[in-house]
Amino acid sequence: RVGIVGATGAVGKELLTVLDSAPWRPDTVTAFASKATRVPFVSYGEESVPVDDFDAGSAGALDLLFIATPPQFVGEIARIAGEEGVAVVDCSGVLSEDEAPLVVPWVNPDALQGDGLLDAVSIPTSGSALIASVLAPLLRSGLIGDVDATVMLPASHWGRGGVDELSGQVVALFNSGTPPRKVFESGLAFDLIPQVGTVAASGRTDIEDRLVIEVSELLGLRTPPSIDVIGVPVFSGVTASIRVRLTRQTDLALVHRILSDGGVQVAEDARSLPRPCRIEGRPFAQVGRVRIDGDRLSLLAGLDNLRGT
Repeated sequence: RVGIVGATGAVGKELLTVLDSAPWRPDTVTAFASKATRVPFVSYGEESVPVDDFDAGSAGALDLLFIATPPQFVGEIARIAGEEGVAVVDCSGVLSEDEAPLVVPWVNPDALQGDGLLDAVSIPTSGSALIASVLAPLLRSGLIGDVDATVMLPASHWGRGGVDELSGQVVALFNSGTPPRKVFESGLAFDLIPQVGTVAASGRTDIEDRLVIEVSELLGLRTPPSIDVIGVPVFSGVTASIRVRLTRQTDLALVHRILSDGGVQVAEDARSLPRPCRIEGRPFAQVGRVRIDGDRLSLLAGLDNLRGT
């Protein structure tokens, strides 16, 4: 008995698609959304599932609850589910370490091991999942020293509202109209956002600090990575330029093998590089432009942020 809070959003709809094709496909899924939603039904396979409000009464009838809402609502929903004995998967990553371990199953599966079923697990942001997925096999091979990365977030990072607004901005600018600017106040179409999140006294943003914390936790890094974040005018697909200081001399063939053995798809030619429009629908990390310059390894990585989550 599976429920999804935020079933009408971008991640919620992706979850419905994934559950429909899962080997353990639930016979029924319960869809929840905020009272403000205007979507009365969502699709689950061939079925039309009604969208309901979430409360303690509805939580009690579930075994598992996915929370795919904006971060500010996650804590209260998780509390209600916990009081009803319902296992929770937080798709936003905002639950603290004390409440739920941060998990990417192919990166830190040990976080799922314990004496019994966990009450909750938390999924990191897509940028963190991408970086950790690429670095994990290299770390296990003892190749990683210092790490720095530039993460490029798509409009879908801001949810369905971000996707709709980017589309509206493109149409408006093509027709010499006034583009909507509720989600992206300074615009995003035909531009980029050089500063994503709230700036701290250090000059870094809260989003950048969060990615540093998540990647460090997922990989158990002693030296935190340096991560910059920008917003780019694409609808979906998070990409990252990652640079690693190697701890010992190696060659490209070995790096390719380590990444491939670790579940990362390595591009074989320029046509298969991890561009946002070509990684859509693929759940795992892809890399390309892998190159070594002295003791520096550089690569381009990509992940469908919705399917990856």
